[in-house]
Amino acid sequence: MSINFSLVLPCYNEEENIPLLYKEFSEIPLDQYRAELILVNNGSTDGTQKEIENVIKNNNKNNIDVIILNLKENQGYGGGIAEGLKIAKGDYIGWAHADLQTPLIDFFGLFNLIKNKKEILGKGFRTNNRGFDGIVSRCHESLASLILGFKMREINAQPKIFSKDLMKYFTQMPRNWTVLDTYVTYVCLKRKIKIETIDVVFKTRIYGHSKWKNNLFNFLNHIIFNLLYLFKLRFTKI
Repeated sequence: MSINFSLVLPCYNEEENIPLLYKEFSEIPLDQYRAELILVNNGSTDGTQKEIENVIKNNNKNNIDVIILNLKENQGYGGGIAEGLKIAKGDYIGWAHADLQTPLIDFFGLFNLIKNKKEILGKGFRTNNRGFDGIVSRCHESLASLILGFKMREINAQPKIFSKDLMKYFTQMPRNWTVLDTYVTYVCLKRKIKIETIDVVFKTRIYGHSKWKNNLFNFLNHIIFNLLYLFKLRFTKI
């Protein structure tokens, strides 16, 4: 039986979240579908690898394949996802966060929305008020829209899913910080690839913390890098 869709979750020091992620994914009513869950251990320094191995050992779902991809060094947000997408076997592939803020059932909802369609990107559209995070997102969207020349909203909202055939367009995936979502969205807009959305609610993180917003130096670097990348992307041949 072929794999209908693959979900890539980049995991950096997410040992407490791994069992909950698997439980949430295993409760999706797949029915006749077969799914692949790719857990990318992105250079973690805690027990993430062990927890993923335990999930694989105890996986009793015949229609779910759980795969571990161990990266010795952290490849960044985009790098972890890009490596996972390389090995994905599903007809449709994509990613979400591994911090339990993105309900994994939404990935299945997007799959059902775009299945049997090739030239299309499915993505989440966050509907809840996220305070300071929401303000940062609005600023990034405004700058992206101005610099790139397309109206862009909820760029970083998860999950994202598309036909594996679209990978031929994503040849310059950025590996650092969190600009991968901007790149993929821009490529689709530039190539007139249809984008379908579903409303999603971004939940509060239970375990762990953000790798950039809780550190002023990292936060400022994040803002500067994102701005510079937008200008670079604007003049990149897509």
